[in-house]
Amino acid sequence: MSAAFSDAGTALHVPAQGIVAAPPVDRRLDVWPQPVFVPESSPAPAWWLVGAHGGAGVSSLCASWLFAGDAMRAFPGAFAGETPFVVIVAREHQHGIDCAHDLITQHLSGFAGETTLVGLVTVAARPGKVPASLRQRLEVVAGLIGDRHWHVPWVEDWLTLRSEELPVWRPGDVLEKRRKQPPASECVPLAVAEIGDQIRSTIVDLLNTN
Repeated sequence: MSAAFSDAGTALHVPAQGIVAAPPVDRRLDVWPQPVFVPESSPAPAWWLVGAHGGAGVSSLCASWLFAGDAMRAFPGAFAGETPFVVIVAREHQHGIDCAHDLITQHLSGFAGETTLVGLVTVAARPGKVPASLRQRLEVVAGLIGDRHWHVPWVEDWLTLRSEELPVWRPGDVLEKRRKQPPASECVPLAVAEIGDQIRSTIVDLLNTN
């Protein structure tokens, strides 16, 4: 994990667990009873992506961030040698935001094992702006975790690319801002790379507060 974290940042406030009401049992995810499977060809994840629902965008994000792992719709058990850091991923529609709220409250109420919740990533469900009603709901949900929320804009190329065809962002990669971004088949979209870097920095901050 040291390869992913090479610098430090400012301290973050981490909400105490057990002060939020848990969602109903049928709206919670399980906690892994053993370490999450990671292919031998993949590096050990520095953080896990927990999809709040099917189609959230976890596969594309895992393929785009070298040190992200797919927790396969369950909270990791934070076993020895396994990173405890998790990021919840949801699509930006009503169902996705509701599911994200359930998982955040599950975590904050102490029903997500020994993991550390880094934040929430929402993935655009369509081109253009998020409707005002959803944006307001998102603000409320993100407020539960200190506004640690990242928005992935619509990536048209992801509709036609398989996960294994996506380029990979690595910590330390130069993030170039160009007037015209290259296609997602050639380069990780700048916004996606920036979010990966911000998640990494947030984890460094969390490590420095503990």
